[in-house]
Amino acid sequence: MYHTIIIDDDQLARQVLRRILENNFEEIEIVGEADGMASGLSLIKEFDPDLVFLDIEMPDGTGFRLLEQLPIVNFKVIFTTSYSDYAITAFKYSAFDYIVKPIQITNVRSIINRIKEIPILLEKQRIEVLKKNMTQPNDEDTTIALPETNGFSIVKVKDIIRCEGERNYSRIFFINGKSVLISRTLLEFDNMLVPHGFFRIHRSHLISLRNVNRYLKSDGGLIEMIDKTQLPVSPKFKDELLNRLLYNRI
Repeated sequence: MYHTIIIDDDQLARQVLRRILENNFEEIEIVGEADGMASGLSLIKEFDPDLVFLDIEMPDGTGFRLLEQLPIVNFKVIFTTSYSDYAITAFKYSAFDYIVKPIQITNVRSIINRIKEIPILLEKQRIEVLKKNMTQPNDEDTTIALPETNGFSIVKVKDIIRCEGERNYSRIFFINGKSVLISRTLLEFDNMLVPHGFFRIHRSHLISLRNVNRYLKSDGGLIEMIDKTQLPVSPKFKDELLNRLLYNRI
């Protein structure tokens, strides 16, 4: 049984979510509701829940701020949000799923099914990645959580050499010579990593500019990475790439 708390300043959203949970998930028992960060913190300390549905934007503070107030997080989190590109980027860094309002049962069901498979220890690690990246979004040691078949791995962005698109998947290559196939498109990694010195050189290739070895004029333009991999450069990206490399605009 999952003892569950709903934290959301929108009363209608709480009512809709409660109805969905009570009518479709026997394993979930709602033990309380809160309409803000302060009242949510009080409920968490009182009930020690297994699962928290947590809104992002609330009048007295964000859901992220609530998590920062807790020295230890012993529950799983499902975020709800109406908007905020910044918040959604943070979710992607941390491999978090989230529900966009208005809340639909299909979204709730798929996320609950996924979160059941995540051990609480990994959930704690995910939350720590999220908290760090919310407070230091452009830090040198920014980390991301990469979803895998049996969970996820946490890596430093600076350790990634490049990303290669493989249909609806992306293969990530690391400085240590290892690689991993992730069920995310290259466009998702493009949106996530460009602020951290990455550049799209081809429809199938996203590279870390800090890990470029040299540019080669042969075959229309090639980039050699520090692992000696040579990658083609699309003509439409060539001028901007050379500009970034020449003037060290990473």
